[in-house]
Amino acid sequence: MIGLMAALLAGVVLKQWAFGLAVVPYLLRLRSRNLSLIAFYAYVLTVVLMVPGVSIYTHEGLVQAVGAFTSTFLLLDEVLRGVKISRTELALSALLLASAVYDYAFVAALIAVTIYAVYLRFGRVVYYILGWLVTSAVVLYLLKNSLPDRVAQSFVMIGLGLIFLLFAERRDVEFLEVGLFEEE
Repeated sequence: MIGLMAALLAGVVLKQWAFGLAVVPYLLRLRSRNLSLIAFYAYVLTVVLMVPGVSIYTHEGLVQAVGAFTSTFLLLDEVLRGVKISRTELALSALLLASAVYDYAFVAALIAVTIYAVYLRFGRVVYYILGWLVTSAVVLYLLKNSLPDRVAQSFVMIGLGLIFLLFAERRDVEFLEVGLFEEE
């Protein structure tokens, strides 16, 4: 329920109707996971095509980036895990609803709810996500004059995300499985 509420409120705050289509994958999840995933991908494509891109260095761009990213992440979590309504979900949804009155409060609440949801579902992985967010914010701030283009900003965020993913998965990779200069 958090993902649906986050997407709908992001649509209201950003004044973009495309976020309202989050209802489709949410309702389809009650019936079928595969249909819900197909609808989710259609939803993401619609949001990407319909929501105008703005630089993350502007107020509107920051609200848009955080709203789109976090609500999409939370909705994907519900599509993959299934729809479960609990007291925690209701409390977090109420927090999002109360914060939607003011843009900065909504951004802060979305980030907090996303971090809390990741902590509940994945535990210590949340530290890698927090590291990625803080590092991304610092790098984007330091490169503010060098990255005026939205595409460059996106690539910086994606690249830093991949670095943190590499650190998170480093124990699952066998580095020395085959020697660099294998002898016959």
